[in-house]
Amino acid sequence: MNKERRYRRLLALYPRDHRDQHGEEMLGVLLDGDAGWRDGLNLVGGAIALHTRRVFGLDGGVRLRDVMAVVSLLGPIVMLAGASADLHEIAWWIKADSFAEMPFEQVPDAPVWAAWLVVATLVLFAQRRAAAVSAWMAIILHLLLMSFLSSYSSTYTNAGWLLLGGFTAISLTWSAGPARGKEMVGRRGVLFAFAGAAVAALFLAFSPRLTAFPPAFWILGPVLTYGALTLGGYLACRRVPNRRTGRRAAFVLALPAVAYLLQYVLVALVGPPMYWVPVVTNAVFYGIPVLLVLAGNGILRPVRTRLPS
Repeated sequence: MNKERRYRRLLALYPRDHRDQHGEEMLGVLLDGDAGWRDGLNLVGGAIALHTRRVFGLDGGVRLRDVMAVVSLLGPIVMLAGASADLHEIAWWIKADSFAEMPFEQVPDAPVWAAWLVVATLVLFAQRRAAAVSAWMAIILHLLLMSFLSSYSSTYTNAGWLLLGGFTAISLTWSAGPARGKEMVGRRGVLFAFAGAAVAALFLAFSPRLTAFPPAFWILGPVLTYGALTLGGYLACRRVPNRRTGRRAAFVLALPAVAYLLQYVLVALVGPPMYWVPVVTNAVFYGIPVLLVLAGNGILRPVRTRLPS
């Protein structure tokens, strides 16, 4: 009995679906054999290996096209939250009755968010091809803005929006599209994504008012903003029947939060030297999230070659 209890504890290290499918069979084989420390060590090693393969999508349990279909549906909705800062600025000028005098430099990225509004509308009406074309136009506008406006490109939280936009455009182009995504997340999943984006937009729009408080409170704005955005995407992706597929899609939707976290850790904690070598900062803020997405979806698989017999 003690041996069975010990083996069951070790088998608990394996993923639940693996235990449900193979747990009793593995337990029977272990109980029929001679108990030894090597059996326990093999179980632990097998659990670590399986979890590692699943983290990097090497077991084939996650369909990349399904992940992309979910992103093609929810990505444009999440992207709308990025427009809240511009809307806040426009509202201030309207309130001051000086909208006609507002300089364009106050909202230089307005065309980008207008393009993503078009993409989101087309997605909701199941116009995948037109949405894909509009998404690529939005990406081009964003790249041009970051190339010619240094004050905008120096804020690396914008990298998260650009990355999410890029993966959304790719998903709209090379996946089954929003129709397939809606089959998996349902109408309630779309509502969760809208709710998360709306709450994040409110936090993002009103976070500048935190400057009236001590500096310790300033971080609350971005934390609440990206927290709401990530939570909304996660709740939406929980509707996906395959939970692993949903988690991969939720991570892609959380790229703006990932970029902000990188900026906080590498700039706020490491310090200004990150800005001294632009190549390094770009490699960090763009390279790390891209590698995580590719690895998590099993795209960075090792190439195996077979020697001739």
